[in-house]
Amino acid sequence: MKETRTRVVLSSAVVYLFVLWCIAPVIWLVSTSLKSDVQAFSPTPVWFFVPQFHNYVDAFVNGGVGHSMITSAIVAIVSSVLGIVAGLPLAYLSTQIWPSESVQSARLTLGILLLTIVPPVLSLTPYYRTLFGIGLTGNAVGLTIVHTFYAILLAVLIFRSFLVNFPREVREAALIDGLGEWRTLAQTILPNVWGALFATFVLALIQSWNEFLYALVLTSGDSSTVPVTISGFLSFFGTNWARLTAAGVIGALPIVIFAIVVRKHMARGLSFGGVK
Repeated sequence: MKETRTRVVLSSAVVYLFVLWCIAPVIWLVSTSLKSDVQAFSPTPVWFFVPQFHNYVDAFVNGGVGHSMITSAIVAIVSSVLGIVAGLPLAYLSTQIWPSESVQSARLTLGILLLTIVPPVLSLTPYYRTLFGIGLTGNAVGLTIVHTFYAILLAVLIFRSFLVNFPREVREAALIDGLGEWRTLAQTILPNVWGALFATFVLALIQSWNEFLYALVLTSGDSSTVPVTISGFLSFFGTNWARLTAAGVIGALPIVIFAIVVRKHMARGLSFGGVK
């Protein structure tokens, strides 16, 4: 009995320490954003201070975070929707039209996996040269195209895991009734993958919102996204840590709230959205 109790206490202590380790950077970020410039730059920790909320106003209005949030939202939503629109038919093609064990399906899946694991820095130059040649750098259009590509990869992988066990008889019956492939996809497949569709949208949205490297190279000025705008608070002439951390809190808050709101629906969609 004592050994069991000791084990429970130790397990609880480990869990609490891990949680504290995870939230410590968040606590530091929020507390620093509420300090004055002198307190934030102080080499010794300042535990007691009067909150300075003007840092958030300066970061949101004067720092351009508010405008960049609009850009990030547009890029994330558009790329996520386009990724789903293109990814679902590809997953349908590789699982329903092609046999899942066929060579074509295996090649498509392998190609998507390879493209997913390639480090972004390796594909940065080809993307930049291509988009620069057609005049799509320095704005959000080129970035949306790149984010859409990665949203398609994510969508295919998620939808394929749902459709690989979908009964082929349902598709065959729909085709016999004269629906055609597109109407079959819309009327028989889509209603069964709403959970996966919602989960894909959420994951693609978060992925686009947090992406930094492509956004740094492909956008500039008013088209910059939130991560790029926040990085602009760092300079060789000095860093206003209070304003920088306030910008970080503002930039992270929308996606954190969004993830908290949809977490149950996303988990339900991934767990029960598939066809058994």
